[in-house]
Amino acid sequence: MVAASLWMLVFSTLHVACHLRFVLDAFIYSDGEPIDTFQDMPHPVNVMLLAAFVAQTFMGDCILLYRCWVIYGRRWMVVICPIIMCIAEIGCGIAGAYIETSLGRHSAITNPSIFALFITHQSLTLAINVITTSLIVDRIWTVHSAVRQFASSIKNHPLRNALVVVIESASVYTASNVVLLIVYAIRSNAGYIVSDTIIQIIGITFNLIIIRFARGTAVKSMEETITSLKVSPCRVGY
Repeated sequence: MVAASLWMLVFSTLHVACHLRFVLDAFIYSDGEPIDTFQDMPHPVNVMLLAAFVAQTFMGDCILLYRCWVIYGRRWMVVICPIIMCIAEIGCGIAGAYIETSLGRHSAITNPSIFALFITHQSLTLAINVITTSLIVDRIWTVHSAVRQFASSIKNHPLRNALVVVIESASVYTASNVVLLIVYAIRSNAGYIVSDTIIQIIGITFNLIIIRFARGTAVKSMEETITSLKVSPCRVGY
């Protein structure tokens, strides 16, 4: 998980650096109008921006798949469908980046050549997020319900805390993807703003659980549960 977090940091930083370079090219180093540089889809920096976005999205989905796989006892059958969707998603992203390199200058991001690929890519990302998060929440809730009778006096059960963190992070990521799909579907220039924001949101939301454990809140709740655990009496009959 640490390696995945570092890669997400790399992709987020690369995205910001590419944008800075793009702005410098448009307003300082370019001899023409800034809009001409921004609309130059085959521009190497523009292609790099899309590649960083696709890589960040793929990394976030892989983390979700890994968490779902682990929480279900490393059973592949549980995550086989999301894995297939993830492969299709990265395929759409790579195809979109490749097609972007062949587009002419002054091509808008809503160019029909990559519009369908991007919509498919984001739809798959949204579906993977909803499916895997639902599976994780269902698993945590099932276990929480099973052990509730042994820890009925605990108000802030660690499983409940984990459930809240998972739902919160998933809600932010899902809402961001929905907004991006909407603005892109209506071919609005707001898609540039949302897509630039969501790549940072991915890194934030997928590290919420790690940050929570690093702060010790989850461990503290676990210790409270252990010290206050009530075990029901066992009766043996003949």
